[in-house]
Amino acid sequence: MNNMKKINVREFVWGRLRGVVGRIIPERTKLYKFLYLNAVKFQSTKRNRRQNSLTFQAHIMDSCNLNCAGCNNFSTLCENGFVDIEVFEKDINRISQLSGGKINKLLLTGGEPLLHPEIIKFIDISRKYFVEGEISLITNGVLLLRQTDEFWKSCKNNNVKVYITPYPIKLNYEEIAKTVNIYNVVLEYFYEGGKNTFRKIPLNFMGCGDILKNFKRCPHSSSCVSLRDGKLYGCQVPAYIDYFDNYFKQGFKVSEKDYIDIYDVKTVDEILDFVCKPIPFCRYCDVDNMEFGIKWKVSKKEISEWI
Repeated sequence: MNNMKKINVREFVWGRLRGVVGRIIPERTKLYKFLYLNAVKFQSTKRNRRQNSLTFQAHIMDSCNLNCAGCNNFSTLCENGFVDIEVFEKDINRISQLSGGKINKLLLTGGEPLLHPEIIKFIDISRKYFVEGEISLITNGVLLLRQTDEFWKSCKNNNVKVYITPYPIKLNYEEIAKTVNIYNVVLEYFYEGGKNTFRKIPLNFMGCGDILKNFKRCPHSSSCVSLRDGKLYGCQVPAYIDYFDNYFKQGFKVSEKDYIDIYDVKTVDEILDFVCKPIPFCRYCDVDNMEFGIKWKVSKKEISEWI
C-alpha cells in the first residue's frame, strides 16, 4: 500500500512539472529536456496502464493544405490522400460491434479532414456507431469559415468538439469563435509542444533503439493509436510511414506485431491489451535525441526534417 501511494505521488509531481516546465524554462535547454523526458516517463506509469475503453484516431484525409516541416503524419509527403468513406464506415462499425458502441474518445484527424468533400458524412457515421464517448475533429482551422450550415449543425447534433491546432498563420480567430458560438459547438485548441513550437522525435534508420525505454519516454505512447484500413497501430508513425518510405526509400519495416487487425480479434479486450504495450516499431524512434522548441516552418521535403 505504501509503494502504491509513493508511485501516485511521483506521477502527480512529475505530471504537474511537465505542465509548467515550458513556461519557466527555455525549451531548447538540456534542463528542459531532462525534466520533460522524466515527467513523461513517470506519467507513463498511469498513461500506459490498460484502460477500460478505447481511445483512437482516424484520418479523414492523409494529405493536407499546409506544408508543415517534419509532419509526424507524413502528410507533407502525401498527395490526394482521400480516405474511402465505405472503408471508414466498415471499420468504425466493426469497432462498434466489439465495444458495444462505447469508446472513450475518437479523434477525426489527418492531414486536414476539412479537405474531404464528405466530411459531414464522416461525422455522422462516427456518432451513429459510437453512441457513447467523445468525438473530436482536429483541424488547422484554415477551412473552418468556409464550412456550410449543414456542417456546423452536424457537429452540434452529433456532439462533436472542434479542435484547432494553431500554427503561426493568419486565421480570423474572432470570427471562428463567433461562428462556433452561433451553433453552440465546443471549440478548443490543441498544442503539441508550446505555442507555435513543436517536438521532434528523430527517426533511427538502423532500428537499434531500446523498445521499452523508448515507449516509456515517448509522449505518444498509448495516446496516438491510429486506425487505418482495418488495422489499429500503436501510433501514427508506423501507420503512415509508407509515405515517408515511398519518398525517401529508407526501408522501414512494419511487422504484424505493430498493429492489431480489428477483423481478427473477437473482443475489444484484445485491442485494449494491445494498445497499452510497446510495439517493435518503437526501435526506430530516437527518443533520447528528441528536440524541443522547434519553430513551425514550411517543409522543403528534406529528409533532415525527420532524422
